[in-house]
Amino acid sequence: MAENTRQLKSYVWCYHTGQCFFVSTIERDSSAMGEPPARRFMETIAWEYDWETGKRGKQVAETGSGYVLDQHFEMCRQLYKTGEYKEIEDNE
Repeated sequence: MAENTRQLKSYVWCYHTGQCFFVSTIERDSSAMGEPPARRFMETIAWEYDWETGKRGKQVAETGSGYVLDQHFEMCRQLYKTGEYKEIEDNE
């Protein structure tokens, strides 16, 4: 299995609450996509983040859907705007 490779990393503060989030997109092997050599895919995950201590809190969002920049920046946009993330369906 190949190493996880960081692609994008962002810190986002919610406009309304001031809550900070750490958003990370990595390329990794998929355990659900068959036997080695496993297929690689991009996964974006967000956690609550304490900027003062530099520690991550609970995970608040996850997606592996869509083009890497789109999934990362859409998660950042939603966390900035509302403090929450909702997966966007293809038909929306």
